[in-house]
Amino acid sequence: MQQFNLLGYNIYLIETIEECEEIKSSIPEISLFAFDTETDTPIDMAKRKESNLIDIVNDRPFLIQFGYDKNIYLADIENKNEKFINSILDLFDKMCTKANLALGHNIKFDINMLMNIGYHFHTNNLCDSMSIARLSLESKSEREGGYSMALKPLAARLLGSHYANASKAIDLDLACIWSNKLKDLAIKLKPYKISRIMINNLLKDPTGTLDMLPIEVQSIWNVWNASSMVSYKDVNRELMYRYGACDVILVLELAKRLLPIVNEKCQLPVLKREMQLIMPLVRMERTGYTVDKKYLISCKQALIFEINQIKAKNKSVVGVEISPNQHQAIKDILKNKFNYNLESTDKNKMHIAILTDKEMPEMVKEYLENVIYLRTLLKWITTYIDPMLYRLNLHGDTKVYTMYNPNGAVSGRFTSNFQQFPKNAIRSKIGDFELFHPRKMFICDKDYPEMAYIDYSQVELRLQAEYTYYCTKGYGDINMLRAYMPFKCHKIGDKWYHDEDNKEWEGIDLHTQSTNMAFPDVKTDSAEFKKLRSIGKRVNFALIYGSGLGTVQNTLADTDPKIVEKLYNGFHSRFKDVATYSNWVKQTWGINGGYVTNLMGRRYYMKNSSEVYKLNNYLIQGSAADIIKTVIINVDRMLRKGHYKTKLQGCIHDELCICVAEGEHDVIYKIKDIMEHTVKTYVPLVAEIEITNTNWAEKHEE
Repeated sequence: MQQFNLLGYNIYLIETIEECEEIKSSIPEISLFAFDTETDTPIDMAKRKESNLIDIVNDRPFLIQFGYDKNIYLADIENKNEKFINSILDLFDKMCTKANLALGHNIKFDINMLMNIGYHFHTNNLCDSMSIARLSLESKSEREGGYSMALKPLAARLLGSHYANASKAIDLDLACIWSNKLKDLAIKLKPYKISRIMINNLLKDPTGTLDMLPIEVQSIWNVWNASSMVSYKDVNRELMYRYGACDVILVLELAKRLLPIVNEKCQLPVLKREMQLIMPLVRMERTGYTVDKKYLISCKQALIFEINQIKAKNKSVVGVEISPNQHQAIKDILKNKFNYNLESTDKNKMHIAILTDKEMPEMVKEYLENVIYLRTLLKWITTYIDPMLYRLNLHGDTKVYTMYNPNGAVSGRFTSNFQQFPKNAIRSKIGDFELFHPRKMFICDKDYPEMAYIDYSQVELRLQAEYTYYCTKGYGDINMLRAYMPFKCHKIGDKWYHDEDNKEWEGIDLHTQSTNMAFPDVKTDSAEFKKLRSIGKRVNFALIYGSGLGTVQNTLADTDPKIVEKLYNGFHSRFKDVATYSNWVKQTWGINGGYVTNLMGRRYYMKNSSEVYKLNNYLIQGSAADIIKTVIINVDRMLRKGHYKTKLQGCIHDELCICVAEGEHDVIYKIKDIMEHTVKTYVPLVAEIEITNTNWAEKHEE
């Protein structure tokens, strides 16, 4: 058995079944156990990221590392027989089972990798060190100066830079491997006077295709591209052993440092909930989404045709073809052609200029509208279509998988690259027909002929109403509360009446109330009011997220800023205790000595008084997040206990996506009941059901 020392730990490389059995014979009771895997996941070396290329069902580990106290064990399982791998997994199981806590950083990834080689997790001691960090550190995002949740940067900042140096040698080796691949390609392309950068620039534009290049270049590129992906498997093994061992050491050291802080801050119950969530999320992630590949391909062709048509229109206006992302070139051509000074090519600022600049020539307006539209078309291809086609083509599969990070946001909200699929289709400006609907690509399959979507109705606004009641000790914002319940009302027969004037209570929609306050002269049954209410809804949610007027106006750049301002003021005029809530948050933060607690016990610590306003949003977002997390735990338990074939498929904000098995339609109502009654709140939480037998876009009310 090879052995070396690293950062005060003894590292053992297990190479035989006999060595494995010897270690297994003397395993003590373990307090903290940590594990990690290194996998064959390809790395996009151009961006130096592998996360977008992860496939949690098809990727495989080649190195497994785990340990406790001052001992770390490594097993290189590449090209090893099944008997050796099973022996390692059995050793892993013995240690994992004996531990009080079994830790990993972004633990679900490593759980998935071990499941891909046949391991079955059966303990309830799994814990993510990322959750520990989130609950023990200040509630600030990395971009605001808070801690990164990535393992190496987090360890470097908390433990010292010497704990994060192991990755530098790996980065250098990867760079060397990549450099050699690039040199090989350059040599082969040199006779044709074409470079990789030229080919990449061609392919970056969705309208660019390889057949625009000489056939010999196409062949060279295709052969190189098929073998150009780099993974950690390609790195010098000795370096990988140190790197893998270091990851386990960092997890153990971070846990030792931060767990006492979690306890001191009374966050152990919240940590326990996060631990209970791990395996339900793993099962949800492995369900995957069935995708209609033919639909994606046909939509991409339609979008490319539209792009070419719009490009031709813009060329006819200015005389030359300019990419919508050539910012300075756009400014220059408008100055030279129309003597018009465009201050910014930022999308929002162009929107505002189009709406408000009365001096803008009509042809310039048309040109800029097309530039914005082209960017949208390109974004929809590169954001929604191409990544899905890549995932489907990589393994010849009909399913795609994502990961949900329960620690991605400071508030506790899930983050995932599947969170942002627009509800509406993009339509052609030329023929007014549907070009692409992102949600239409997700379809029912033969195993699950029905999909259900159960969504909390206006949960954030309901929680805002809840907090106005909570912070005023029962007084509450009467207008906001009455949008959702007969607050301060009495019942006569089957109807409710206001206590103060005996007027019959109606649950008047909150968005309607604020819009009516802003535009009292517009009839509520008119098309104009409907349009204003739609804008007002966006304004109201931005307000709940803690945005000021300027931020809201920038967010709604496609709307007249004066209309946004009226709706903004209308909300505050109608719901005055939202300001009371904001003051209460600040006072509570001061009384507590720097933190506030959400409805589910999660604390948010903030040092700087000038940033306390952010806690207004964290309390609402975080309460909603912890409620849906608790629901997922309870739904998963119900499905498993009842031996249902129906599966949780995903969680999009406050909506659960469910693959319903044949003959199990009634389970939908059980899930709805769990969503509405898992947490007791003063303002009732309401879940609404939508179902489909075709695709996500065509869901309809049950």
